[in-house]
Amino acid sequence: MRLWPLLIALTLTGFSGNLLAQNSPDSLWSFESIRADLDNNGLPDLLDQNVTVAGIANVNSGILHEKYLQIYIQDDSTGMSVFARQIDTPVEAGDSLVIHGKVEFYSGFAEVHADSYRVYKNISEPRVYPLETVIEDLDAFLGALAEGEAEIIEKGDTFNGIFLRITTGETSENMMVYVSNFHSRFSEFNFNVLQPGDHIHVKGIVTDYNNEGLEETDFKLFLRTPDDLSISGIPKLYMNSVVAGLLFLILIAAAWVIILKRQVAAKTRQIQQSLEQKEMLLKEIHHRVKNSLSIVSGLLELQIMSAGNEKVSNILKDSQTRIQSVGLIHEKLYKTDSLSNIELGKYIQDLVSSIHETFSEIKESVELRFDLDEVNLETDRVIHCGLLVNELVVNAFKHAFSKQSSGLLRVSLKKKNGEVILSVCDNGPGLSKDFQLEGDGSLGTMLITSFAENLNAAIEISDWEEGGTCFSFRIPL
Repeated sequence: MRLWPLLIALTLTGFSGNLLAQNSPDSLWSFESIRADLDNNGLPDLLDQNVTVAGIANVNSGILHEKYLQIYIQDDSTGMSVFARQIDTPVEAGDSLVIHGKVEFYSGFAEVHADSYRVYKNISEPRVYPLETVIEDLDAFLGALAEGEAEIIEKGDTFNGIFLRITTGETSENMMVYVSNFHSRFSEFNFNVLQPGDHIHVKGIVTDYNNEGLEETDFKLFLRTPDDLSISGIPKLYMNSVVAGLLFLILIAAAWVIILKRQVAAKTRQIQQSLEQKEMLLKEIHHRVKNSLSIVSGLLELQIMSAGNEKVSNILKDSQTRIQSVGLIHEKLYKTDSLSNIELGKYIQDLVSSIHETFSEIKESVELRFDLDEVNLETDRVIHCGLLVNELVVNAFKHAFSKQSSGLLRVSLKKKNGEVILSVCDNGPGLSKDFQLEGDGSLGTMLITSFAENLNAAIEISDWEEGGTCFSFRIPL
């Protein structure tokens, strides 16, 4: 950063005399002289005296404090805190300022309480110093911008803000990364995901702060915006959660495998005794699989509640409904005499009704209509039919219906000429004119196409006489 453009501007606005002179309020005072404590009484020698300072702003006004002027200016080597009770002229980082005011001593360091100031727009850019250099000699860089990589060694909060304590790893020195609760964007700083041991990239203003009872100065790096803090790599909190989740799933899977093997070994001897015992065992398996899928659905529900992200929650909800549709098949197998075939029409009606209940906010405004022939299919084909209907019905509730208007959903299943015609129709706004199932690229359309291929079914998309869209599938028996 070079200050010669500012010096030219000062000359044009009437400053005279030697700019390095320290004997007149109209002369520029250096930051070092303002901080000087030659009598070693713990206070600046110029306390309560009027001074004039100049420098480049490294933070916008209204950022570090919502109401007051709290900014920092810097020259080629260091910086200075500037404070005022009101913001007369807005200041942006990169603006040059000439400030008249009184030297004050606040929270252990000297600052200039501005009586008046003048702003020169975009004369220069504030210099940014490497963090690993700054942390070796923090006194020399007070008020200046620093940036670099660091490791978190502590996290906490104070009565007026939140902080991280960091080190660069190159030295035993450390400092705080700090955000005051007076910051205009305080709520946007998310320290919750950060843990000691995480590596971060930071950029901020070097300040000092003497807490009562501390013998040494505690240096802070004031963050200006949430963009001044970013995470390098994966946070330990997320990594630990992922590892714990994987271990939990592995333990569940291992325990289930062990239990299942023991059950199968015990039941095998009984299967050999009679057909009745075999049927009872198969029903028991379907019942247990249904319960296991219910457990998985419950675990997904817990994950949905703790996700904290709407997009992730919606993805988990879609997976949950697919699991429930498969679980319903096993429940049907458990309750019927046949252990290989399922009455498709009754299964589809139960499945659609179940999905209808889950959309509690709009279910009262959506009418269900069924026109279902009795069709018996083997289990694997029923699974694909169920997943297919699940995708279409869930998409209809998400995109076609709202609680402000009446909705109509019709599901039909008809046997005709050696094939089954499965149709799902809604009276929503319909599809766009240029919609192409093959080129849509969404997960939902990919799944619909895949399930239809597994059923060897031809797909037909048409407008419905009630308004909206009909999806029809011709499935060979």
